Amino acid sequence: MFVLVTAVVTSVSARLVADVVEWWRADGIPYLAATAVMLILSSVLINALPRAVKEFWHWSGPFPAVADRVGKALTRPRKALGVVITVPLLAGAGYVLLPPALEPGELVIMAAPDLSPNTPRTTLIEQWNETHPRNPARLEIAAGETEEQHERMVNDAEEDGEHKADVYILDVVWMPEFVENGYLRELDRSKLGDDLDDFVAPVRRTCEVKGKLWALPLNTDTALIYHRTKVPGVDAPRTWDAHSGTPAAEGRGGVEAATAAQFSDEMLMVSALEAIWAEGGGVVTEDGEVTLTPDGSRVRFTKNDYAGMRKLNAMTRAQGIALTDPRPEDTNALDAVEQFAAGRTAFMRNWAIAHQQLDDRQAELDAAGVTFDAIAPPSPSVLGGQNLAISAHTGEPRAAQALIQFLTSAQSQQILAEVGGFAPSRGSVYDRAKSEHWVHVRTALQQTRLRPNTRNYTEFSKAFRDAVKNVVSEHDQIPDETARELAEILRK
Repeated sequence: MFVLVTAVVTSVSARLVADVVEWWRADGIPYLAATAVMLILSSVLINALPRAVKEFWHWSGPFPAVADRVGKALTRPRKALGVVITVPLLAGAGYVLLPPALEPGELVIMAAPDLSPNTPRTTLIEQWNETHPRNPARLEIAAGETEEQHERMVNDAEEDGEHKADVYILDVVWMPEFVENGYLRELDRSKLGDDLDDFVAPVRRTCEVKGKLWALPLNTDTALIYHRTKVPGVDAPRTWDAHSGTPAAEGRGGVEAATAAQFSDEMLMVSALEAIWAEGGGVVTEDGEVTLTPDGSRVRFTKNDYAGMRKLNAMTRAQGIALTDPRPEDTNALDAVEQFAAGRTAFMRNWAIAHQQLDDRQAELDAAGVTFDAIAPPSPSVLGGQNLAISAHTGEPRAAQALIQFLTSAQSQQILAEVGGFAPSRGSVYDRAKSEHWVHVRTALQQTRLRPNTRNYTEFSKAFRDAVKNVVSEHDQIPDETARELAEILRK
């Protein structure tokens, strides 16, 4: 028992030494005092151990007599000197063998603006700061449209960048670029254990590049189809055409338009892929691989790919399918929420978070007489979401990973879902959910597909969208030169 107590006290003292940081601060002095007491106590026990073992081994009398003999042994000069020497040795061993759990210092999280009106991320960061005063975190917002946000983060992450961020909140499509360009630091799997298994499989795979773990998913996202209820003729759609095609226009129940086409920036990429997949096209496979011609010189577009893109053409030209004011090319996901809430469309393809955005517009919904429901799409949708990754240039990698694990914990995911409407990335949160909404989200996640998996995604997306516009506009064909340019971007 004496040996066991000595081992425990010594281990605790070493860990306390390892965790002592900024002891000169007011909240660090009591911690430092406790560490000093434990160091002295462990040093005394270590030096008393040989005598104590011998006395207990031959013990036949009362305990006080043995304790007295051990105490007298410690008063000898050599033993006292041993205690004095052991204290700094233990302290040094604590730093060498047990590196500090978290490095001190502020943690900067670079992120796009929070689309949730309830700002749950801010709530989580406040909780972290309350329990980690030596590692306060703050958000650095990368404002603008998706491409501007990307540019801001790349400028910070590259070798000669500003390096303001310790942690990035990255769109899932940026992961290959940030990993292959050396912008990120690999996560320490040993600190995660079996916790990784709780993340939804399609979502977790976006964090792994070439067999290594580079991020954890803060939130995921998938499409839902929102449809009006209590409108004659409008029902839950069972095909893509039933919510975004000619049949939707014919059965919109007197509503201004069937849907709001979202062709602004990246949303055109999302809309195009989902229309293509609905027609059985495979220019981008479910794993995010871009299909090339046999010789690899061009991106291959089949008749099914064209059929999907021509459906987008019909959305912009056929009366009653999509709103024309605002124009599709000026409409993003948030614009579509506003139009749906105003009662102008019968259907809406939008992200899962739009459910919360609509709930927060209840007064507008009531004024327009809008009631709605949301279901998993009848055809595959694009996987969205954002991952938390550590900057390769951070000076606090252990603290940064601890922050990431906190923000992606089951408790944090619950807050993101219930307060902000973000789609959770953990299966356990869906298991506990009682709302039918999260059942539909989980179902939708299982049939999501990836956008092109390439380090040059931003460049490829822009070129691909330009190619799609050729079909959506009057040309009705993607030039061979464009197909070659797309393949060249992938090879860079």
